[in-house]
Amino acid sequence: MKKLKVYFCCGHETVVKRVYCPTCGTDGISEREVEDKGRIYSFTKIHVPPSEFAHLAPYYVALVQLDGTNAKVTARMTEDIAIGDKVELFNVEDGAYVYKKA
Repeated sequence: MKKLKVYFCCGHETVVKRVYCPTCGTDGISEREVEDKGRIYSFTKIHVPPSEFAHLAPYYVALVQLDGTNAKVTARMTEDIAIGDKVELFNVEDGAYVYKKA
């Protein structure tokens, strides 16, 4: 199982590393590892992408609610999905999280 890092302070959790907490402004941000699994929170299907992603179309861009945290991660998926589907990290390609149904 792959692990993702979640950064947190004041109840705010994110997968994006920050210098200062967006809630309280301090630099006291902590990090922890979480599992790579979650559920589809929201998504959209891309039929006409930018030219650099044309070879992937059609594909989904999904917001994944990570298990055990309030953090969400933006993911790319190629299979049909629905809100609430269980998913897990498959790969990281060019900085993009690629998830698959669990």
